[in-house]
This record gives sequence, structure tokens and C-alpha cells, in this order.
Amino acid sequence: MTIRPARPEDKAAVAAFTTDTFAWGDYVADVFDSWLEDADGQILIATAGTDEAVGMARVALLSPYEAWAQAARVHPDYRRRGIAGRLTEAGETWASERGALVMRLVTEDWNQPARRQAAKAGYRMVAEWAMAQRGVGSSVPAVPGNGGRRAPAEERLRPAPVHEAEPAFFAWSSGELITAGHGLYPAIGWMWRKMTLEDVTRAARSRALWDCAAGWLIGTIEEDLLRVPWIATGPEDAYRLLRSAIELAEEQGAERLRVLFPQTDWLLRAIRRTGMELQPLVMYEKQLA
Repeated sequence: MTIRPARPEDKAAVAAFTTDTFAWGDYVADVFDSWLEDADGQILIATAGTDEAVGMARVALLSPYEAWAQAARVHPDYRRRGIAGRLTEAGETWASERGALVMRLVTEDWNQPARRQAAKAGYRMVAEWAMAQRGVGSSVPAVPGNGGRRAPAEERLRPAPVHEAEPAFFAWSSGELITAGHGLYPAIGWMWRKMTLEDVTRAARSRALWDCAAGWLIGTIEEDLLRVPWIATGPEDAYRLLRSAIELAEEQGAERLRVLFPQTDWLLRAIRRTGMELQPLVMYEKQLA
């Protein structure tokens, strides 16, 4: 078996053995080209016998000292041969050579093969996150006895000025969510790194930081989706903030709302009250040096 960097001609073979990874398919073929062009990342390819890809994994640098592992895939005919482990080791070497001190990854809590592989490779679980999503518009909750009319949220989210970034960050830093989430933030898609004040400031400058009396959130429109990767709130205010997020999604013309959040009992209760569908996630971490 050989591990090497991916080449453009590997895409067809990778697409062929990742078509049915999940019940809904896979995303790897759709992002393969952009990953190849990413100077901060590397697609690693495993070959056996010939030079055709039979396994792949991707690693990326998210900060000078943090790396992220994702999209580990092995052809069904080549599983249980140690390929996933070899790809993991090669990704860690690549990251270490570029200064990374820690590698992280996330998987669904039901994905036992991925969780066993992470534990076998020396990763430890450091946080439980979740993704919650729902449609918006006519599905916004209605108050019983209100004639079925949509009940407006108690507060309306508005773009926060830049000077609100620091209070928002320090409210989050002194609350339970920073501990529950291991201080992490899904800064780019499904890749988490340590949250910084500059992240919140940057969001405010781009009018992606929103606030109301119930708290703050970072929210951006991606096609028909309002993506919320970060919230700062507390047990008494969480439901009101989420209700406001549903209305914000509708105001912004989104058809769906997605919230990524660290799991706490009170935030899970608030999420369920809004009727969102939950997908629990598990975060793993390994020190590289």
C-alpha cells in the first residue's frame, strides 16, 4: 500500500467508491476539486497494487497550530486492511510538519465504526455538539389559542455594531457554552477550531453578528439556508433567541435554519421546543506534539 497526495485524475475513482457512503450519498466528489486547490489542505490517497485510489482522507490547517481531519473513506473491497489507520497517520505527519500541535475531527454519535477508528488512533472525545435544523416560514411556531396565527418572537435580531463584539465574546467566554463546546467554533463548514475575539469582530464587520435582548448569534445566508455556527445566550434566554433566529431566517429569505451548538441540557430543551430536528455530533482530539 502506498499513501500519496491526490491528483486530479483520482477524482473518478474516489467518486466511484464514495457514492453510497451514507443513505443520502456523499459530498466528497462535489468538493474534491476545491480541496485540491486549497493551499492549507491536503487530500491523501491510498493505493494498493496499482496506482488507482482505494482510500482517501483530507487534512487541513485551520490555524498555525490546529489541524482538522475529515472525509476518511475506504473502498468496500479494501476495508479491514489498516488503510484508514495509515491515512490517519499520514495526515498527522503532514500536519505536524507544518506546525500543528493538535488534530481534531467530528463524527455523528451513531457512527460507531468512525468512533472506534478514532479511539484506536489515539483520539479522545472532548465535546458533544449537535446540529439542529428546520424549515421556516409557515412552520414558525404558533401559540395555542391564537387562532393558528404565527406568534412573533419576543425580540427581533438586528445587526450588531462592531463595539458589541467584545461584550458578546466575553458573555460566551464566561458562560457554560464555552466549556461544553471545548472552546471551539465551526469556523469553516464542518471544521472546528478555537474561537477568538477576532472571529466575533470579523462577523460584526461583515454584518453577520446579530443581537437582541436574549443574546447574540453569528448567522450567514448560504443559498436558501441561514447557518448559525455560534450563539451566546443563557438558560433563561435560549428559547427566545432561537425563536428570534427563526424569524431572522424568514426575514432574510431563507427556507431553512441550521444551528450548530455544544450540547447542554437547557439548550437541548430550548432547541426541541422550537421543533428543530437534532443530529448529535461527537468531537475528538489528539495532541500531535
